[in-house]
Amino acid sequence: MSNRLTPEDWIAAGFRALSETGPQALKAEALARRLKTTKGSFYHHFKDVPAYHAAMLALWQDKAFTGIVDGLADIPTPQARLRALARLANDGAPDRFGGLLIEPAIRAWSLHDANVADAVAGIDAKRIAYVGDLLEACGQPRRLAILFYGAFIGLDDLQARGCVGTAGALTALVEHILASPSNR
Repeated sequence: MSNRLTPEDWIAAGFRALSETGPQALKAEALARRLKTTKGSFYHHFKDVPAYHAAMLALWQDKAFTGIVDGLADIPTPQARLRALARLANDGAPDRFGGLLIEPAIRAWSLHDANVADAVAGIDAKRIAYVGDLLEACGQPRRLAILFYGAFIGLDDLQARGCVGTAGALTALVEHILASPSNR
């Protein structure tokens, strides 16, 4: 890593530290050691640790919802968007940002930090509403969105724990939902 770290370098290091060690690793000194630099570099970019946490959450919220929805926008049909969403969910975040471990790590962090809990609740609501919109556009009941989302969260947790056989499960669920006649 170069001597000139960007805020995104610090945030990416924080996501990796969070996914590997937990929220106790999200301190300036621990992160500086991880990046083989000084705390001064951290404080050059962030006022304090709470500001750093807020920047991490803002980036996660953008990548975990807005970036995904924007990436799906050009897919022509709601069925194809739902299928693509299931594949994306199975792939997880890029390794630079904690990979498959980051969603369960953020949820664990949210149990001990009210700001994180609020961010997770906001993302959950947006994701469920988006999936509900897709399902409705596919002629399926909106209430299946909670099933899809619960499966996503559970499969993420199972993958993070090394469970075998989770790959493709969400895609299989989507195919089953799309093949089923609507029973509104």
